[in-house]
Amino acid sequence: MAIAFTCPHCGYQRSASEAYAGSSGPCASCGAIVKLPGVQAELASPGKLPVNPDVDRAGGMSPFQASIVVLVAFAFVCVLLGGLTTPSMSPPRRVTDRRECVNNLHAISSALLKFYVMKEGFPRAYITDENGQPMHSWRVLLLPHLDQEALYRQYDFNEPWDGPNNRKLMDRCPDVFRCPPHEGDRNFTRYQVVVAPGTGWKANERMKFPEFTDELLNTIMVIETDGPGTNWLDPTPLTLEEVLPPPRKKSFWAASPPAPHPGGRHAVNFDGRVHFLPDDIEADELRRLLLINDGATGSDEH
Repeated sequence: MAIAFTCPHCGYQRSASEAYAGSSGPCASCGAIVKLPGVQAELASPGKLPVNPDVDRAGGMSPFQASIVVLVAFAFVCVLLGGLTTPSMSPPRRVTDRRECVNNLHAISSALLKFYVMKEGFPRAYITDENGQPMHSWRVLLLPHLDQEALYRQYDFNEPWDGPNNRKLMDRCPDVFRCPPHEGDRNFTRYQVVVAPGTGWKANERMKFPEFTDELLNTIMVIETDGPGTNWLDPTPLTLEEVLPPPRKKSFWAASPPAPHPGGRHAVNFDGRVHFLPDDIEADELRRLLLINDGATGSDEH
């Protein structure tokens, strides 16, 4: 008989043989230690000892029994890690979506850091025209570092992002900019940078690490947003006011559209680490994570 269990850390659900009841092992989704409910059947009744000639009458186990225990524990770990996974036990869609989203943000942060090394600074959040209107997005500037050199060469920096030529590229969104559970326009992205005084992004200016006084592991580089997103070429920035809730609201996104993932969204910090922002994160904490020189070290556990 199979035992159904749910990881208390990430919500991943699956089942295992009752032979593993009461055992512990790492979750196949998040890696956290999970303990199966129940106890092994033959030890369920207090005071009842198994009748087995291999049992040491003094209370210990024979080498044969010890080896069986080790094999059972190893098999349980293999099950949790997916080593014995069958098609009917594949991870649920929301789990694979989160994994893919994390991989996307890792790829984006890696490309941004490559850009920094080559250009001695991060890309500009957006490039404006002489009137201050956003013309070109950081995503376009990042294309050569995402193995999208051919697509980059088709973009015309002499016209706006939605000009006659560039408009033809609106439906060419690279997969890395797509949040997997997003069921809307596949050429829209939810990955945004926040442009405001004190954040790590500016228009027409490359930010450099010496300008960061806060710890990089506690400063957000790219964040997922809710709602339908925006076309991947659109250079319109996300402002701090759009990210943070009004003061009267208790927590972030309290009255916002559903988050990209159950329970919240992802963000990647300037040190390249991806973490999860829960729906109930406080506005003050989110503000600290977005600012680069507010003097707060915060915590990287979210």
